[in-house]
Amino acid sequence: MKKLLLTFCILFFSMQIIAQISPNKAFNSSNRALINDKVTMNGDEVLKDLIREPNPNIISMRMAMPITEYIVGTTTYDLQSNGAVMDRIKRHNDGTISVAWTRSSEFNTSFGDRGTGYNFYDGNSWLTQPTVRLESSRCGWPSVLATGSGKEIAIAHNTANSYFQMTYRDTIGTGTWTEQIVSSMDSNGIYRDLVWNRSVVGGTNNETIHMIGVTAPSGLSGTIYNGLDGALLYYRSQDGGVTWDIQDMQLPTIDTSMFTGFGGDSYAIKAQGEVVCIASFGEWDDTFIMKSTDNGTTWTKTIIIDFPVDKYVTDAGLDIDLDGIMDSLYTTDGYGSLLLDHNDMAHVFAGNMRVLDADLTDAASSYFPGTNGLLYWNENVGPDTSGQISNSVWWSDNMQIIAGAEDMDGDTVLNFVDIATYYSSLSSMPSSGIDANGTIYVSFSSVMEGYDSGAQNFRHVNIIKSYDGGATWTDPIDITPVSLFLGMSECVFASMERDVDDKVRLLYQKDMEPGLCVRGDMDAVGMNDIVYLELDTNFMVSNINNIINNNISLDVYPNPTNAQATISLTLDQFSKVSINVNDVLGRSVYESNSNLQKGNHLVTFTLEDYESGIYFITTNINDQSFGNKLILNK
Repeated sequence: MKKLLLTFCILFFSMQIIAQISPNKAFNSSNRALINDKVTMNGDEVLKDLIREPNPNIISMRMAMPITEYIVGTTTYDLQSNGAVMDRIKRHNDGTISVAWTRSSEFNTSFGDRGTGYNFYDGNSWLTQPTVRLESSRCGWPSVLATGSGKEIAIAHNTANSYFQMTYRDTIGTGTWTEQIVSSMDSNGIYRDLVWNRSVVGGTNNETIHMIGVTAPSGLSGTIYNGLDGALLYYRSQDGGVTWDIQDMQLPTIDTSMFTGFGGDSYAIKAQGEVVCIASFGEWDDTFIMKSTDNGTTWTKTIIIDFPVDKYVTDAGLDIDLDGIMDSLYTTDGYGSLLLDHNDMAHVFAGNMRVLDADLTDAASSYFPGTNGLLYWNENVGPDTSGQISNSVWWSDNMQIIAGAEDMDGDTVLNFVDIATYYSSLSSMPSSGIDANGTIYVSFSSVMEGYDSGAQNFRHVNIIKSYDGGATWTDPIDITPVSLFLGMSECVFASMERDVDDKVRLLYQKDMEPGLCVRGDMDAVGMNDIVYLELDTNFMVSNINNIINNNISLDVYPNPTNAQATISLTLDQFSKVSINVNDVLGRSVYESNSNLQKGNHLVTFTLEDYESGIYFITTNINDQSFGNKLILNK
């Protein structure tokens, strides 16, 4: 696979795309109703969704450079997950990389060739893009794994035969793939009807496979399992998948005592050593983790968001304050990520969502797609005891908002043409990783103000990080190469490699149309790229409020500007500083090189001779580069 060449792509795409960008387009009255008002769901959707309001206080948007991208595959089947994204990228100890995704090449809605797309980076280059799935029959939702002995594995659910299927080979990157049924048979000799698995490797020797999945709900022609319409079950193999000593296990309290069923993909599993943790991102249920410190034998539960009613049923009604008005509630949108840090502490991220069940006669509930905010919790916070209600709105303070879709033009309003339907919040689909120093990295897909197709706004992948275990977070950085594609790409379903070194590594799906063909918008079937992305961590803004470290800060104001802008620098030592300002086509509009003493400095430049639009500022301080985005609005 050839590396994308920036020069070629800028020349090819810039003139075609530039006329389609609307950098400051507000809602018309009909679209404003869509965003601010509720959208009804009747329960037939594959995923239900949920919670919060736009944050008008963040006005800066930064861009990280450099970014390296490779298209490693394609797919016409564009639904990579109904919620939490599985582990679809694995970097091995020798620097090689395995990636997997759900692929199809059919331009119809049957997607009969659907299955695991797989590619491999051998340390020098990627293999040729795959043209067929790994499996012999229709599958989907793969997790890619590797055991301590070097066995390479993809586990997916087989839709042709309704069981979990492991496809493996004994050597990473080479050899013939073998197929194996994982799930057990019932008393009638029929394999358990299972969907939407998540799998991970753990154990002291990295030979234990932990897996969770859901029994097919009645909406997918499944049957009730121990009273649950979609039961979350746990599986374990301690010999790399040869045998499974735990199958079809319902973990403590994950039963009819607390739940009526579980939706597709609203859960995650992670493991390291003997510690294994499961997170469930409740929508009309509790959000919680289940944790084991003995490789999955015994478990402890911690409730993160204690939904005010257990086993809630649509049209039952939630009038928590008994004022005669059905209350709206804040919960998660079912899209989440789970991370175990180096001390085995769990960190949980989820999209924020607001829900309402006001009409108790329509067999439906509602969610608010204009809800903003990426939610965060870790085990230091403890279980939820903070649920409260005011003005017929219930929420919990146990999860904090650490990021969200940003107000790029600084007018304190998030201006969108329209929003594609993912049943998620404006800032969702998180994925997370950690480096050797304990710095936590979180990506999320955010609806972007100012980038639209004329009908809907695009989503880009953004990233934040925390140097202090989650206490503070950087401002979001848009890592979609907008200077190259000028925003005209829909970037969703990012999966981050957990172990970050000098680079953050992601696999995500990209196409040129907001929304999906499989569900939601039901767009026309088209080709989507599966993109591998590398981001150099040294080129990321390093702390919240533009603090680069404890003694260095950088800010750009006013932003937006109508002519002149100022860069404010606070330096902790004598520094060599260069500043370059470029337009979206990469043309230089300002540059300076200075040797600056320790202390505060102001660098002012003018753009009065240039056209309105987006400009990119690269500030290099002692060979460390930091990117800012400046909006010129005359």
